[in-house]
Amino acid sequence: MKKAAVLFLAILALLALSCREHYPYPKISGHRGANFIAPENTLASADSCIRYGVDIMECDVVISKDSVFYLLHDSLLNRTTNGTGPISEWYSQDLDTLDAGSWFGPEWAGEPLPRFSAILEKAAQNGLELTVDYRSGDMQALVDLIRSYGMLEHTYFTFYSADLTKQFRQTFPDIHTLQAYVYEPSQLDAVLDEMQPDIAVMWIDRMNRKVVRRCHERGVQVLALVLGLDDRSRQNRKAISLGVDCIATDKPELLARRNK
Repeated sequence: MKKAAVLFLAILALLALSCREHYPYPKISGHRGANFIAPENTLASADSCIRYGVDIMECDVVISKDSVFYLLHDSLLNRTTNGTGPISEWYSQDLDTLDAGSWFGPEWAGEPLPRFSAILEKAAQNGLELTVDYRSGDMQALVDLIRSYGMLEHTYFTFYSADLTKQFRQTFPDIHTLQAYVYEPSQLDAVLDEMQPDIAVMWIDRMNRKVVRRCHERGVQVLALVLGLDDRSRQNRKAISLGVDCIATDKPELLARRNK
């Protein structure tokens, strides 16, 4: 009986090793940075990603009244800064004075609302990749800014609408980091055909092995959305076992390479 148990454990170990070799550990993307331990979309959140060895920081990019790109998820300043109203009605010289940390906790008081250029500079200096969730502004100006920091090959692009996704693909056919959302497995081939993304993005609860295999057969990577601040360990294990290329999470510090 003891020998049988030892043999069983040995077989499990070999299977685990085989899976690990076949499916490399996915990249980890911090949703709005490491937003559970630092204010979202800030330099502090980027610093936390860097400290924990997170591969990618996802950030939301919007434009000011004088066409300066900033990080902000909402169109309004109210929730995460001490400003009010649409960011599109504010000039950069005033936006630079805002506090984007106090809402998260008193220890973060004075954390600035960051210009996207500041995040690009920090990412370039520290080997941090970025995902840009485009909210507003001129696409060409955005791409040119990213290129000026040498980050174009290390920046992924995602859009809230199919029309903007298709527009980006048509405008920048040589950029190979475009993401597209797939909401149901039945939509997969249609999305890949119509939008020609480099990365398919899907909620982990709607993902299965057939979806991942189909994407890989077509040369498309897979990003699993595993968002939420409660326990997501089961969903993370599922994503890893399916062989996804990237996991997007609100707690990247728990999955990042320094914690493996």
